Formats: sequence, structure tokens, C-alpha cells
Amino acid sequence: MKDYVIAISGEAGQGINTIGDMLALSLFRNGYCVFTDKSYHSRIRGGEYVYRIRISGMPLYSMRQEFDLVVSLSKSTTLSQIEYFHDETVLVFDSDSEHVTHEEAGIPFREVKFPFKKVAKEAGEPRAQNVVSLGALLSLFRVRREIPEKLVREAFEGKEEVTRANLLALSKGYEIALPVEVPAFQPLAREYFLMNGTEGTGLGAIAAGCKFLAAYPMTPGTGVMTFLASNALKHSIVVEQAEDEIAAVNMAVGASFAGARSLVTTSGGGFALMQEGVSLAAMTETPLVIVDAQRPAPATGLPTRTAQEDLHFVIHAGHGEFPKYVVAPRTARDAFEITQKAFYIADKYQIPVIILLSQCLTDSSATIEKPTYIEEYLERAIVDGEENYKRYILTSNGVSPRAIPGGKALVKVDSDEHDEYGHITEDLKIRKEMVEKRMKKLDDLVRELSEPLKFNLDAPLVLVGWGDSWGAIDEFARSRKGVGYIHYNEVFPLDASVANLLRGKKVVTVEGNFTGQFATLLKSITGLEVKHMGRYDGRPINAAWIAKEIEREGLS
Repeated sequence: MKDYVIAISGEAGQGINTIGDMLALSLFRNGYCVFTDKSYHSRIRGGEYVYRIRISGMPLYSMRQEFDLVVSLSKSTTLSQIEYFHDETVLVFDSDSEHVTHEEAGIPFREVKFPFKKVAKEAGEPRAQNVVSLGALLSLFRVRREIPEKLVREAFEGKEEVTRANLLALSKGYEIALPVEVPAFQPLAREYFLMNGTEGTGLGAIAAGCKFLAAYPMTPGTGVMTFLASNALKHSIVVEQAEDEIAAVNMAVGASFAGARSLVTTSGGGFALMQEGVSLAAMTETPLVIVDAQRPAPATGLPTRTAQEDLHFVIHAGHGEFPKYVVAPRTARDAFEITQKAFYIADKYQIPVIILLSQCLTDSSATIEKPTYIEEYLERAIVDGEENYKRYILTSNGVSPRAIPGGKALVKVDSDEHDEYGHITEDLKIRKEMVEKRMKKLDDLVRELSEPLKFNLDAPLVLVGWGDSWGAIDEFARSRKGVGYIHYNEVFPLDASVANLLRGKKVVTVEGNFTGQFATLLKSITGLEVKHMGRYDGRPINAAWIAKEIEREGLS
């Protein structure tokens, strides 16, 4: 068996996220490769909550659709997931609770009953049935007991009685499952980390020297904000929860003008309010990095689901024409590395850079190789300036030497069009020169692009993807003959030379949107015919979905 999928099925408020995180971390520390994702309603209590964990002996970067083992803490939620059962699925449930029957499911899954509630009461903590189920799961996979015991002590630090009761519940859960066995995998021999996209982006910002964060909370972008806030004192980062998104983006522009590497975090709805601030950063040529963690839209949409719907929006963000750089990490490791590059590009070219995440990437944890700290991305393009300093002096590449207040130079900026000194101007010749100056940066930005990932480009069918779809596309392409792919994590600007690789191929983009936004972008720069497959129901793209869509479109 190559991999195994565990699903914990229940309702918000039952502690599913807690035991899911503990299970994933325990399995990882025991030597398994892990990939997790979460499907949950936008509620504090009640509503479906499913935490999925895929484990293997090799790193994984997407979720398999079918469940192999389901721990049911809510019959109604489990019933809603029946489409992901197969004949050998193991359903684990409390022996004293109502559970899904074979008649209701319509398939012959396997049943395993454990007395979760009874054991929790015996442990002195009736609410700890989730911890009992955690112990049972860890026992099934023969995870060393000291691993979860340490996690429980950390979770309830300072609460002696609660810690004691939960450790007892964990131990009893472990004991009741010992007679049952499930497949095991060869432990990892190399050094790996368990990280989600939120942590990868936050750590990347820290590594890049971010010193100011302004944000107004909006799911799923809030995680990066809270991660940096929790690490702010350790890394000397000023964190400001603004009164709204307009204030947040303008605070970040101001901090960047003063010399701090600055970040704003939000989701699509919040980014919509930031357009004047983005345009201000462009006109004043002030570095700005914004995280847009995408969710299904329009309006408030589905706050806790995933999408790739904001690509065109961020490419065309802000009124007027000006250069910007847009990146979309593939994995948590990629988020760490490309966030460093985002700050470097913003600094070097004095432009807005947008990092496009998604709910799936921010919430999903994966086993990754040690990410790379790139020291050159710490380089600052700041000068002292001299008397008669020209902030916007015309240069061959459009980038003017940037000084910050407090040095020798008097630094003048304005949101109106300006001359080389930064003085407001109505001179139309100067206006033309300044537009051309700013737009010149695009040529060098294309040269900054990393190569997209490529696989089997001799194949007649080439899939094209961007952002967090890579794991699913890679898994699908490697399982089929005659399929290759190109995958991007730097999505704007694009290098038109990709047309040479795609000419004569059947080209199909795989995206988390309805209209095929990347397909439109690719067509516009290559002139090639590009089809698209879009998933827009709020669920992540996976290999099974790609296979189904290719068959439906007659592309196989």
C-alpha cells in the first residue's frame, strides 16, 4: 500500500482540530510522511468538520479522495462523507452512540466499535472522548506513546488535573485499540519538517527581515497575521491590527516609506478595499508586500473553503497602469522561500508584490524537506542620498536610487504625478517620462522569474497549473502515460517564451476557478489555444477530480 487516508468526522466544538493536529504531529514524529487538510463550516459550534490526514513513506502534496479509515464523532457529518468510502473503509465509532449503518451507506464498509464515552468517564473527564479516540488512532498505527503524551502536557500546561485526566484518557484509548492493526510504512531516514502554508509564509517573512505587519482579520488570511503576532517580540516585528483594511494597507505603505520591510495580510474581500493603497505604493514607488489568502467569492462567499479566483483581480489591482509582481506558492516549503523573494523584489524594484495563497494551502500541513534560507534576499536597495537628491531620477531600467527619511537627503513623495525631485507636476512631457520610467521595470521583472516546474513535455497532453494545485497535477501526471505538465509559482508577469514549449500540444489549465483565469493570461502572452478545467465548488483540486474532468472533456 502506497498511502493511507484517515478522516476524523464530527462537528465544530468537538475538539476535532486539536486531535487532528496532535495525530498528524504524532504520526510525523513517529516517521510517517503526512499531508493534512480540513473541511469545515464557517461556525464556532456545530456544522460539519472533517480533518483528513494522508500518510505514506514518501512526501505527499495533495489529498487522495477516498477514505481508508474514518473516526466518526457525528453521524450526520459522517453520512455527508459517504461518497468517499470504499468497500474496505474502516469506520471507527463509539459503541454507545448512534452510528452510520451499512443500509444508510449503501456500501459494505468495515466496522470497529470502541467505548469512547465510557472510557472518557472512567478517566474522570467526560469531555475527553476526542482524546480517547486520539489514543486509539495512535495505537492503531503503533505510534510511540511518549510522543502524544508530550503534546498533551504542552496543550494543558499549568492545568495539573486536566492534564492528568487527558493523559489517562489517552492511555486508555491506546489500550482499547491494541488488538486492531492497520498498514505500516517505512519510517523516514532524512530530515523533514511538518509545516502548513500559514507557517511557511510567516517564517518566510521573518527570514526576509519583515519588521512591520498591518492587518484587519479576514479568514483565511488571519493565520499569517496571528503567526507573526505570536513571534513579534522574538523577532522585533511591530504588529498593528488596524480598524479596517484601508488603514492597514496605508500603514504598511507608511512603514515601508520609513524603511521597514512591511507586510499586509488579508483575503479577497479585504484586498478589494486596499486598491487605493496599492495604487499609492505604485505611484510613490514604495515597496509593499500583500498576502491575499483566497477563498470562494464574490462578497463574503465561503470563508472556510478554498479557491483560485483572485488571479485577474490582483494582476489588475489598483487604478491606473503600473508594474507589479504576483507569486503563488505551491507548498509550505515554497511559501517560505518565495515569500523571501517577494520582499526582495518589492525592495529592489520599489513595487507592490502580491502573494496569492489559498485556504487549502494555509490550513494544510505537509511533510517537507528543510526549506532554504536565501541570504541574498535580505539585501536592501537603500541609499543615503545627497543634497539635491532626486527621488525619481530617470534611469535606464526605471529604478531610481531610494533613500529614506532620516538620512542626508530630503525625501519628497506625493500621490500626484511628480518630477524627478518628487514635486507635483502638471507638465505632460514629464508625465509621459514618468509613466515610461515605471513601466520599464517590467522588462527586468521578467528576467527575475524562476523557471516553472516541468514534467514530460514530450507528451501530447500538457496540463498547466499555478499555486497549490501542483501536488494534485504532479500526482495525476505521474500516474498516466501521455500526460505532462508545466507549473508556475510566479504568475505575473509571464515569460512569453513558454509558447515554444507548448506549441503543437494539447494545452489545458487546471485551476480553482470557473473562467480559466490562467488560461486567459497564457493565451494573451502566447497566442496559443488553451483549454481549461475549473473546480469552483470550494473543495481542493485532487488527482481523482482531474482524472474525472479529463474523461468528461474527452481529453484522455
